[in-house]
Amino acid sequence: MTAAEEILVLGHHGLLGRAVREACGPGCRVIAGGRDSFDLARMGRPASPVVPAAASALPGSETDQSLDWLRDELTGLGPSAADLHAGLDHLGSLLASGQVRLVINCAGYTDVDRAESEPEAALAANTQGAGAVARLCARHGVRLVHLSTDYVFDGQTRRPYREDDPARPLSVYGRSKLEGERLVREHLPSALIVRSAWLFGHGRENFIGKVLAQARAGRPFTVVEDQVGSPTYTMDLALALVTLGRRGASGLLHLVNAGQASRHELARQALAIAGLDPELVRPTTTAALAAPAARPAWSVLDGRRAARLLGQPQPTWLDALRRYLQTPEENKA
Repeated sequence: MTAAEEILVLGHHGLLGRAVREACGPGCRVIAGGRDSFDLARMGRPASPVVPAAASALPGSETDQSLDWLRDELTGLGPSAADLHAGLDHLGSLLASGQVRLVINCAGYTDVDRAESEPEAALAANTQGAGAVARLCARHGVRLVHLSTDYVFDGQTRRPYREDDPARPLSVYGRSKLEGERLVREHLPSALIVRSAWLFGHGRENFIGKVLAQARAGRPFTVVEDQVGSPTYTMDLALALVTLGRRGASGLLHLVNAGQASRHELARQALAIAGLDPELVRPTTTAALAAPAARPAWSVLDGRRAARLLGQPQPTWLDALRRYLQTPEENKA
């Protein structure tokens, strides 16, 4: 990618999108595409659902349908859906200009629990929106990096998940992301689809920030100890995404910081590094929390393919956590 070429970051105000903008550095010009222009994430509560909350799979016919069909189909979902597809028109015009050579799509509907009660919103952003972006990139010859999640897995294994392991999501959110992956692949086989997990970073509320706030209030609080995953620093992830996007990498990739931790262990380590009392964190179970959406008990991702493509493994999550908490922006987490 030359200095004259541009990267479009969708979801640039989000936790990862902000890091991607920073990671792009001086060698490229970033076109920020957030909710003000391309609203793939903020969807209102539609009057009539597209998919029932109890559905085990999302519709599979979108690949035969054009962007015009998608716009017409969602017209009845209200002003937010209309804004979404006006944004897609804007995106199409921008890609047609020939300036953008790479799109990094960090946008999406990420409220895992709320998705259980408004699956149509998750579907519109994570499935149909993702597919529409991929279709536009294919139409205009633009490379695409698309972000997905560890929540496509059911957590029943006890080894790190590889890219070719069967995906069996437990939640509406996970199903919407998995179907989004499918549409991206079908519309743009050359896209790079990256699954990541348990993000923490600067600029937006995240798990680590909530833990620090609870501890600073001086009150004991609980964190689940029976969910194990791959904590990932947004800056480490963003730098890798930009590198791979510039190189034209394609296919499906798991990209996380190395190692694994339970939510409880991650919280205790964060407090210890921050000079707060780890004993304020009390263990609890997922069942005791009774959250609306089911989470995979084990969603550690195998990052060996990413390490081969990048030429080196990602830093460990503990090293990443230390770097994150030692920067002045930590209080904004």
